[in-house]
Amino acid sequence: MSFKERFGISFPALFAVVLGVFMAILDTTVVNVAIPKMMAVFNATQDEMQWVITAYLLVTGMLTPISGYLGDRFGQKKIYLIALVIFTTGSALCGLAWSSDVLIFFRVIQAVGGAMLMPVSMTILFSLSKPERRGAVMGIWGIALMFAPALGPTLSGYLVEYVNFRLIFYINVPIGIFSFLLVTATIPEFPAKKTEKMDLPGLITSIIGFFCLLFALSEGPTDGWSSLTIISLFFAAAVLLSMWVVIELTAENPMLDLRLFKRRVFTVSLITSSLLNVAMLGALFILPVFLQDGLGLTPLQTGLLTLPGALLTGILMPISGFLFDKIGARPLGVIGLFIVMMATFQMIQMNYDWTFGAILVIYMFRQAGMGLAMMPLSTAGMNDVTRDKISRATALQNTTRNIAGSIGTAYLSTVMQTNDTKHLAQLLERLTIHSFQGLHVAGQMPSVFGPANSNVVSSMMSVLEQIAFERGTQDAFGVSAIIAIIAWIAVFFIGKKRPPVVTSEADKSHMMMME
Repeated sequence: MSFKERFGISFPALFAVVLGVFMAILDTTVVNVAIPKMMAVFNATQDEMQWVITAYLLVTGMLTPISGYLGDRFGQKKIYLIALVIFTTGSALCGLAWSSDVLIFFRVIQAVGGAMLMPVSMTILFSLSKPERRGAVMGIWGIALMFAPALGPTLSGYLVEYVNFRLIFYINVPIGIFSFLLVTATIPEFPAKKTEKMDLPGLITSIIGFFCLLFALSEGPTDGWSSLTIISLFFAAAVLLSMWVVIELTAENPMLDLRLFKRRVFTVSLITSSLLNVAMLGALFILPVFLQDGLGLTPLQTGLLTLPGALLTGILMPISGFLFDKIGARPLGVIGLFIVMMATFQMIQMNYDWTFGAILVIYMFRQAGMGLAMMPLSTAGMNDVTRDKISRATALQNTTRNIAGSIGTAYLSTVMQTNDTKHLAQLLERLTIHSFQGLHVAGQMPSVFGPANSNVVSSMMSVLEQIAFERGTQDAFGVSAIIAIIAWIAVFFIGKKRPPVVTSEADKSHMMMME
């Protein structure tokens, strides 16, 4: 029996789709390590260069909701190829950028394509694969989802340190061209639904509302959560997104079908996978900061530490997909999330005495749990949706997970920074009350803080800052552990071991057309 006969999709077609998604997801993290180098090349400040990352995330979050409509209206294959061309062209332009402003503009172009690649690819794979084999197919697709974010820092660290930072963009060009040709040759055409009309009010309110929300989340740690700008953005987001929810629930042809939340398995799946995404992205933010700013590792060393965990996840993804087809999502979700939870509890104890090997093992253990749980939970939810609703369900799923990831990362960043400052203040207060009191009584305080002993004071402050930073990191991992606990409890409500694959008359006609 051939691969296509067994799974409903040929291996070249599956590989072509996975390759495009891998490339798009990789670009969400590959730029981070190159920021200092680009600051020097373009003579830009850190705040200016941060927009290279922020602009990509903002555009991706804003445009993901419309991917479902575009795929239905013009055909999934056509939209995927258009997105691939836009993304590859944007990547080439980014490599040619001659200033920070130009690079940010080209990143926006790149993100327009990247925003649609992931949800449309899910729709293509769900539509082509056999229902009873979807777990295995999505497990292979999930390699891109889990492996790419962890590989990004390693690849970028090597290219920036030993070759040229522009290659982090140029490398997408040959991959994008190859993927385009392979998709053209292996993916069948999808019928377009010509009768649908654009949900323009939903589109406008969602784009502006999500922009306000994501912009506030990205700038909150810098500007301060209580600043007038951030509060105004959150208020505007709340008003616009409330209007958007009302529009989507009452529209005849909504851009994002929020009525899908009535399906229990889909909703529980979405909640658990979103929380798991927060835990994953949160660790990918917290850990590199601690490793580089706390332990003094280089970007390349940091990437090499996270690489084995990513490889392990990549191995477990297809395995968990095969197991899902046999035993369902709940057993895998319970076991995987329990592993994530236990590993995160261990990371709460992380300190400067931990060795490279100890952190590597704990992180690999945590990623193993991610690899077991993520794709079965996601696939279980999609199996609860009729085939004619798959494109809208993938758009809703990806939008929710993107927003959850942005909120979670911003919140964990705030916890880390705020608690760092709080712990430093507490340490200074104790030091002032207990340690300096005797010196002051003995008349030694002026001499201790005199010019001759400024190095002593500087060294003491450095030690206190390190302790405060360590405790702030531990607090952030504590919040991540709470998120993992909530996800672990939620997975028990996912229902039957194997949710039935929902079919409809539209499903049958679609299958006949595809054949």
